[in-house]
Amino acid sequence: MSLTRNQIKELRSLNYRKAREERGVFLIEGIRMLREAAESDFTFVASYYTESVRDDPGWDALAAKLKKRAPLVPITAGDLDAFADTVAAQGVAAVLKHREIAPESVISNSAGRSLLVVLDTVSDPGNAGSMIRSSDWFGAAGVVLGRHSVDLYNPKVVRATMGSLFHLPVARDADLPVLLSKAAGAGYTIYVADVAGESHFDRVHYENKSLFVFGNEAWGVSDQVKELAQVRIGIRRYGAAESLNVGVACGVVLSAIHRLYDE
Repeated sequence: MSLTRNQIKELRSLNYRKAREERGVFLIEGIRMLREAAESDFTFVASYYTESVRDDPGWDALAAKLKKRAPLVPITAGDLDAFADTVAAQGVAAVLKHREIAPESVISNSAGRSLLVVLDTVSDPGNAGSMIRSSDWFGAAGVVLGRHSVDLYNPKVVRATMGSLFHLPVARDADLPVLLSKAAGAGYTIYVADVAGESHFDRVHYENKSLFVFGNEAWGVSDQVKELAQVRIGIRRYGAAESLNVGVACGVVLSAIHRLYDE
């Protein structure tokens, strides 16, 4: 079946933040992303597929799961191309409701180990998505995006998470000074990644309850947030590069935490 012009227009509008916020929904594309979402607690509004996806060996099983979550609508390849954000959408897409998580809810009050990652004004969608993915890989309990960071449901952010958005709590629009103060009160040690950090990242003893803040690609962590840090950590430069990508820095630091934990 073919979608109407208005339906295509509405779906295409989800590539823009204003429409996503007004409707409280976002768009995902691709077999892998829908498979991950189908196993999560996100709420589906509708899923769409073209004939080409039937050739995928896992489609029948995925289709059965999608039908249980929301209407599964057959559409033409032309319709999908008209609203998809990617050049090759793999013949399948879905609309999901935003999952709103209170930033304070990711703070654990237990005595056990808890690792949190906070993004302070990270503006590049690819960086934000890869940081969520790295946080998932290294077992973070949650990720929080500060109030001025890129929109969590930007299509490029969602794609860059490679499904990790559906694996762990990710909160957005946080007032970071308030959040960090509450985290410190709950026993977290606050570490800020800073190019001028006094402590080299792999020489630090990380506490069981650790919160890491990574800042903007151009100017780093804001001064207001730096003032709340107990430890400022840096990554020593060995070559001539002017700076290190914040997404890469996040992965480097998180990998060191577990290496030192396990020693």
